[in-house]
Amino acid sequence: MSDVPVSDPDVFFASWRSARLARTDLKPMGAAGLTQASLVWRHWLAFCTVHSLAWDAARSADIDRFCQAIGPRSSLKKTSPVTRRRYWRVLRDLYDHALASRLVEANPAEGAQPPATERVPSLALSGPMWAALHEGLYDNFPGSDDFKARRNRLVLLLMMRAALTVREIIGLTLDCAKPCADSPGSPAGSAPLYALCVRKAGGGHERALLLDLQTSRALHDWLEVRPAGLPALHPGSRLIVGDRIGRAIAPNGLYNICQAHLARCLVEKGLLADPMPHSVLDPGALAHMGPNTLRNTCIAMWFNAGVPLAEIQRRCGFKDASVMSRLGAHLVQPFPL
Repeated sequence: MSDVPVSDPDVFFASWRSARLARTDLKPMGAAGLTQASLVWRHWLAFCTVHSLAWDAARSADIDRFCQAIGPRSSLKKTSPVTRRRYWRVLRDLYDHALASRLVEANPAEGAQPPATERVPSLALSGPMWAALHEGLYDNFPGSDDFKARRNRLVLLLMMRAALTVREIIGLTLDCAKPCADSPGSPAGSAPLYALCVRKAGGGHERALLLDLQTSRALHDWLEVRPAGLPALHPGSRLIVGDRIGRAIAPNGLYNICQAHLARCLVEKGLLADPMPHSVLDPGALAHMGPNTLRNTCIAMWFNAGVPLAEIQRRCGFKDASVMSRLGAHLVQPFPL
C-alpha cells in the first residue's frame, strides 16, 4: 500500500486528470486545456502555502481572495473578468472531483463565483428587416445581372445563408467550390447544388458546407462571368475578386457591399425611420452594422429553426458554441449554457 496520502496535491491532480480524460459527457479536453488546469492548480497551491492553508480545507472566502489576487500578464493591463472566471472554473471542476472522491465535504468554489463577464450583445436583425434584405437581393438589385451585381449577390448570400466571415470569404479559392453530383432537391435543368470547403482564417481547420439552392444558384451565376478578363485562371485563384483583372477584394470592400445593401433595403422598406416598435432601427445604428450583423442573424435564424447546436457549431467552425450566448436576445429559446 502506498504511503503517499490521498490528499497529496500532485496525486489528487493526477487523479482528476485521469477522470477528466475519461469523461465522455463533456467536451474533450486537449493538451492546452490540461496545461492551463495544471497552471491554475500550481498557482492555487502556491497561494495556499503563502496563507498556511491546506488545499482540502479551503473555504469559499479563500477561493474568492485567490481570484481577486490574480495578477495581469502585463503591468500595463488589468486582470480581466474572463481570466478570473477561467481560474474559478478550473478550481470548481477540481473540487467537484475532490467532493466526489470524498476528500472534501463541500465544494468551496460554489460560493465564490466571480461576477459574470460583461459581454456586449451581438447585433442581429429583426424578422421584417431580414425579409427586406432577402427581397432586395433580387428586387431592383443594383446592376441587375452584371459582373459586380453577381459577385455582390453571392457575397451577401454567403454572409446571410452560410454565415461566413469576411476573412473566410476572401480566403475562398476556385477549388473550394464543387458542384454536387445528383444534388437532391435540385430541379432538373437548374444550377447544381454546390459544396463549399471553408478554410479557417489563419490555416488549419477546414469544414464542408452544402450550400442551399439560392446560394448555389448565385455561385453558379458568378462562375459564369468570373473568368472574364482574368489572365491566369487556375484552381488556386481567388473565388471572389475585386475587379475584372482579378485583384483581391479588400475587407472594407465587402463591408461596403454589406452596408450599401443594408441601407438600400431598410430605407426602401421604411425600417430606418418608421416608428413602429420591434421593426425599427435607429438610423445611427446603421453605422455599426456590417458583415457580422448578417452572420449573427443567420446563426440566430438557424437556432430558432431548430438546427441542432452541434450542427451550427460545425457550420460556423466554432471551437466553443458558447460564443452564441451573445445572441441571447435574438433567440426564441434560451441558449443552453
